[in-house]
Amino acid sequence: MGKKLFYEISPSEGYLREGSYLEVRRQINYRGERADFRPFLNVPMKDLEKQLKASQAEEKKVFEEMKKAITTWDQHGAQTLLLQKAIEYLRTPEVMHTGNEWKRHKDGSWEISNLVYKMTFQIVKAGNEWKLSWELSYAAPGLAQGYWSYTRSPRERIEYEGSKKYKTLEGAQKYVQSRFDLYADRFESLSPPIPTEAKELFCVNGQLLQGYSLMPPSPQREPVTLEALLDCLEDSDLMKEPPKKERPAGPEAALEEKMSTEQAPEPVSAPTQPETRQEQKPPPARATRPMTKKARHRKRSMAVVR
Repeated sequence: MGKKLFYEISPSEGYLREGSYLEVRRQINYRGERADFRPFLNVPMKDLEKQLKASQAEEKKVFEEMKKAITTWDQHGAQTLLLQKAIEYLRTPEVMHTGNEWKRHKDGSWEISNLVYKMTFQIVKAGNEWKLSWELSYAAPGLAQGYWSYTRSPRERIEYEGSKKYKTLEGAQKYVQSRFDLYADRFESLSPPIPTEAKELFCVNGQLLQGYSLMPPSPQREPVTLEALLDCLEDSDLMKEPPKKERPAGPEAALEEKMSTEQAPEPVSAPTQPETRQEQKPPPARATRPMTKKARHRKRSMAVVR
């Protein structure tokens, strides 16, 4: 059995986490009962201090060489980190969606979705009432991987209403239709532009996923001041007075006044037909916007030179 030394080296030899962390640690523990001071008893103190400084200098040389060796890990560790993040980015699965078409799930709920947005609703019969719940949310790929939660901002959910009560199924469906018409422009393409405030939902490791684009920033309009409006007017415009409306005289005026005092007959409402078969139907995939009447085109008369 060999002679026991006056010191022990700690068993820790270092730790490496690829692309993240590197640690090299060495520790000496003193064991006084094994030490031997006899070689130093007759040595002058100045010589002992010189030997101490020389030993410390050799330690520093070793330490500097170790630091140089460790810096060679920096580039390799950084490249490992970049490859790890790139693989996570490329492995992110595409969002499952309905292709901007309404589809019904097994639980009776309806869904319309694309790569960015998802709208769902469900109408349930409860006694003599119908309960409606609906939601509009983002359909970001990272959400399926557990990268986000409702406690962080931006949030997945855009708008939500639950347990709205209606006496008829038709009333609940009309309300769903009105909500869908409000957001129908978000379901006109498979990958609509993403609002800037929701960009992080569609990023993985800080990079926007492939197939997505951001909304262009809206131009900022300068506020219109009263002085700017007054500068557009001429002095002749300020001097003009609004024309006075003349009331026609004679029997025509009396007839017009008599017609205005008479009340118009109230419209007769059509008899309501009993509700036949109650069946849930989703809103159309396109918004039912009211049609706008075209302005009547008037022909301009030619000027006659006399």
